[in-house]
Amino acid sequence: MSLEVRIGGRNRRVDLRRDGDRYRGRVGKRSVEAEVTERGPYSLLIRLGKRTFDVTFDEAGTTLLLDLGSRQVAVEIMDPLKGAAEGTGIGMGRGRREVRASMPGKVVAVKVKVGDEVDKGQGLIILEAMKMENEVASPCQGKVVELEVTPGQTVETGSLLAAVE
Repeated sequence: MSLEVRIGGRNRRVDLRRDGDRYRGRVGKRSVEAEVTERGPYSLLIRLGKRTFDVTFDEAGTTLLLDLGSRQVAVEIMDPLKGAAEGTGIGMGRGRREVRASMPGKVVAVKVKVGDEVDKGQGLIILEAMKMENEVASPCQGKVVELEVTPGQTVETGSLLAAVE
């Protein structure tokens, strides 16, 4: 499988092949070997060497949230048909982007309400997990169209927290 992803505003090429429960290949110029375990709907556990990452993704599978412990990083799988139009605004589909919990936890705060305009990377929700507070960021610029949590609520991995359109 070959695809282009955007991580932190930079595009990278990912070439992977499946070998049992492992994936081997390259991310950019770096060789990788990963073990992938499905943890539930919209949730994976990925082991890269000695590091383990919780990954959640939206229903369409186009945006992954990679949990680095102290923060989450959005990894967007690029549509090859939109690549040529990126700089022009042509083909820049917006659409609904779901924000899901990358780990079980307790909602400490909800920083937005339905109808709020948000920027990509803006904090939406504070989720406490493993005695750490994690800010859950918006995957895109847009309007909050759905909020499924309230402060004090407990959520499971993969639970829908919010949606931005």
